[in-house]
Amino acid sequence: MRKRAHLFVRGFVQGVGFRPFIYTIAVANGLKGYVLNLGDAGVEALVDGDEKNIARFLTDLYEKKPPVACIESVEVEWLPPGDEFRDFNIAKSSERRLTVRSVIPTDLSICDCCITDICRESRWHNYPFTACAQCGPRFTVTDRLPYDRQNTSMRDFPLCTYCDAEFHDPKDRRYDAQGITCPLCGPHLSLLDKQGTPLEGDPLTEAAKLLVEGAIMAVKGIGGFHIAVDASNDAAVMELRNRRRRLSQPFAVMSRSLDAVRRYALVGDLEASLMSGVQHPIVVLEKAPCYCLGDSVAPGLDSIGVMLPYTGIHLLLLDRFGGDALVMTSGNYPGKPISKDNYEALKELKEIVDYYLLHNRTIVNRCDDSVIKVVDDTPLFLRKSRGYAPSYLSLPWDVQDRAVIAVGGEFNING
Repeated sequence: MRKRAHLFVRGFVQGVGFRPFIYTIAVANGLKGYVLNLGDAGVEALVDGDEKNIARFLTDLYEKKPPVACIESVEVEWLPPGDEFRDFNIAKSSERRLTVRSVIPTDLSICDCCITDICRESRWHNYPFTACAQCGPRFTVTDRLPYDRQNTSMRDFPLCTYCDAEFHDPKDRRYDAQGITCPLCGPHLSLLDKQGTPLEGDPLTEAAKLLVEGAIMAVKGIGGFHIAVDASNDAAVMELRNRRRRLSQPFAVMSRSLDAVRRYALVGDLEASLMSGVQHPIVVLEKAPCYCLGDSVAPGLDSIGVMLPYTGIHLLLLDRFGGDALVMTSGNYPGKPISKDNYEALKELKEIVDYYLLHNRTIVNRCDDSVIKVVDDTPLFLRKSRGYAPSYLSLPWDVQDRAVIAVGGEFNING
């Protein structure tokens, strides 16, 4: 029997390849209709076809969803058949906001497929901004919802012929992926000295050489700037402490792989899973007996905060650096927000850093690194940010008629 189902999907369903996924399972089940993004970060779909095929589609919706997607609820309204659709398509997004609330897309670490594209001889070989429907910046480049390219800072980079073809190919993993780009049409890196003068040569290669020599460098990522220095160079780390006015608080570090991390820290199964997941947070680890980084990285502590590279920029920089770890601390003075704009960084960080590794993609929203510590086999947030925020809390009581205020922790008070 032919029927029609109207769906509203709530959860983390924008910016994760959800519309191409809906398209794929609808076509596989012989259904016609459409799917589109909504202005409240939800997804609307209408499927038309045999009732049994729609039932299989709804099962596939949960069982075959993209691994980074999170479905919180699906509202289904059954309708009688109407005018028949010619096919199934991804329709133009709508600004409509319904009672259904959903999750603003969060940033995702670079996926294994894109890492492979970067490392092999491909169009994206050594390209630091490689991304697809399953990875890359979301929240930090988004001006407004729905999550479409024209509503993000990626609009500054019109797709080349090759990327445009992949964007419209349902069989390609970059199909309808708003963050896709390549060396022909995407952002690019530059390396500047502290006076703002561009340096010659490949920015990543030259930046790595300078880090090996002990330089302190501002590195623009996806949610703001890091300040980087060789974590095994204790003199350089101490110089960073003096310049940044952070004399004792620990610095987080970044290593190329878990194998590299195990050379100086103890990594349990849960910690490894957290570090390698789609969020790539900083995870607080116990220092190993063979700890080989500078004593000034985390002075007086038996633990150290560690993360793996979550963008192509960090990945390629660490590859060229070749050492065990780089300090990657937030690019700001204490009490000030993390720098996110090139001009802002050149002005605010000039007394701290020697060089700047920049790119020309606008960061719309600041987002610092998340920090997690495993306590009694339970992950506890010390800072919930990149990869996990923005998000909302489900409260166990009704607050419909009450004023609610939420505040962040400005200070970490001990004792």
